[in-house]
Amino acid sequence: MFRKLSLLLLFAILGGCSTYGKVIIIKDDFKKSHVVTMKMRQISKEGIGDTWVRYETIFDFSREIGETKTNSTVARFRVIADANSYPLERSGFVRIGTKDSTLVLGNLDAQAITTYNTDVTTTTTTKSNSSGLSSSTSSFGKNQSTETKTSMNTSSRTHKELTGTFLLTKEQESEILNSKYFAVRLYSGALPITIPFAEDDLENLKRFLRAKPGMEQE
Repeated sequence: MFRKLSLLLLFAILGGCSTYGKVIIIKDDFKKSHVVTMKMRQISKEGIGDTWVRYETIFDFSREIGETKTNSTVARFRVIADANSYPLERSGFVRIGTKDSTLVLGNLDAQAITTYNTDVTTTTTTKSNSSGLSSSTSSFGKNQSTETKTSMNTSSRTHKELTGTFLLTKEQESEILNSKYFAVRLYSGALPITIPFAEDDLENLKRFLRAKPGMEQE
């Protein structure tokens, strides 16, 4: 199961890596505001069970900048976990530098996702025809015939996706901009899932927090 999960994580990585860390600014004429978004992919410190496979988390950060105010950042996330993982607890933590703060999670859900894969195998067998006559797949005068068989094998893989949202306060946003370390701590039942943002990842998050209307043209 864990080997299958690791292959699933690899496909997810290859499929969406081009959009991660890219800041997008969209103008909303109806709200008379701009929406800043960025997707990020982070890997947990902890392995799943006693394996080397780690939790993968996809974050979708967004914040709305209006004519008179800027709303706090909303973080929507999706944790790809083993099929036997417990749902997320309603509270966790954020660590900014060395400061820990309680994190309240909303819109929690845990869904089992099953994917199917079908392998098609074609086998060609050559048979000798000692009578010199053909079989249904050969012609007269030849002493060999071929037989082709096609078989199909369908396998399935199941994993869980643990989803939720949380807010970053204005104070936390300011602290992140002046910090060299940021991490989110979630709990799948009693099991911790620590998601660090270090170096380049943290710089991308800071770039998202600094983004303003007009920068979409740069």
